[in-house]
Amino acid sequence: MPCHTPKVYVTVVHTQTGEIVRHLGPYASAAAARTACGTAAGQLLVWTRREQDWVVEKYPLEYRVQVDESAAMA
Repeated sequence: MPCHTPKVYVTVVHTQTGEIVRHLGPYASAAAARTACGTAAGQLLVWTRREQDWVVEKYPLEYRVQVDESAAMA
């Protein structure tokens, strides 16, 4: 069992420019980070899992959450 709590951040990117607009977090897990994005966006979000991250677009922003490796191994 790890002795530290994983810290997961959300990267918010402008879809047209690719510019990082802000970071949200830290959160205890990727699931908590994705839940917080829905709150920030003001609606339920449908996520897509990619190899390294979870991603969802709510135009003009894209939310990216790194895959929580510790949860994937459990």
